[in-house]
This record gives sequence, C-alpha cells and structure tokens, in this order.
Amino acid sequence: MLAARGVKVVDITFAGGLAREDHIFKALALGAPFTKLICMGRGAMIPGFVGSNIEGELNPDRKAKVNGNWDELPPAVKELGVTADEIFAGYYDVQKKVGEDEMKNVPYGDIAMWTLVDKLAAGLQQLMAGARRFRLPEISRSDIFSANRETEIETNIPFITDVLDESAKRILSSESKVAARKAANR
Repeated sequence: MLAARGVKVVDITFAGGLAREDHIFKALALGAPFTKLICMGRGAMIPGFVGSNIEGELNPDRKAKVNGNWDELPPAVKELGVTADEIFAGYYDVQKKVGEDEMKNVPYGDIAMWTLVDKLAAGLQQLMAGARRFRLPEISRSDIFSANRETEIETNIPFITDVLDESAKRILSSESKVAARKAANR
C-alpha cells in the first residue's frame, strides 16, 4: 500500500526456520519486491560445526582450537574420504580463492559453510530457471501459492486450486471439443 502511494518501503528480511534453497525462493517471493535478505541461523551453522568436528578428528593438535568433539569420523563421512579435500566438495573452490599456501589456515568449518552456500546458490538458480526468473528482482508473489485457505486470507496469495484455474478449464474444454470432433468424424 505504501509503494502504491509512492512512499519508500523499507527493505524486508525474513528469518526463522529457513534452511534450503526452496525456503529462500519462497521467502523472496512472499515479500517481493521488498525482500532483500534471508537470514539463516541453524541451517548455516550445522556445516560449520560438522567441519569443526572433522578438523578436530583429522588434526588432533587443532581439536581444542576449533572445538572439535569427535573422536573418530562417522562411517557416513568416511564413505566420502579421510582427508579434507576428499570430504569437502568445495575444498578446491576455496583453495582457488585463498591460494594453496593459505589453505592450511582455513578452518574446515569455513570450507563446509562455503560448500553449503555453493549448494544453496546452485539450487536457487535452478528454481529460478524453472520459474523463468533469471534475476532476483524478477521473483514475485505470483511465483507461489497458498496451501490452505487461512494462508490465502492472511497473505492474499491465491489458494493452490485457484492458481491458473481458468487456464486449466480452457485447456480441458478445448480437449473435450477436439475429442468430440474426432468422435464425430469416425
């Protein structure tokens, strides 16, 4: 309403339970065009903690410094490897940024977080491409729908069965006409 009156609307930030790329997309769409930041707490901290535990186990002399808590790598991690470059998918990307010599000073928690952010970025790009949105400002409220009537009432975002309902009816109607013509021609 403020924007319609020509008043500058403050930037919106969403937080609370957001951890995946689909959460980011939905939050950006819900507050579009005013959402400028998505806050991620626990979802972003978990890789940091896991990376610290891996570093503490692989480098016992750093265990106390990085607050590592594991005495050995779990089987799920060992399946990936037993060295940092084997375990972390983003290891070489970070190394490319900081240089091979500096890599020894980068905490594994940082490498794990880099890997998460890279995954989130790729997933968000895929969701945006699927929605035919190629820049963040193109994401809009029309890219999402409400899963229940209460949400529709509170947000004014259409209910799932109402979205594109008229288009679906036109398609079904035209298919019925085509089928009727085919039957008449037999």
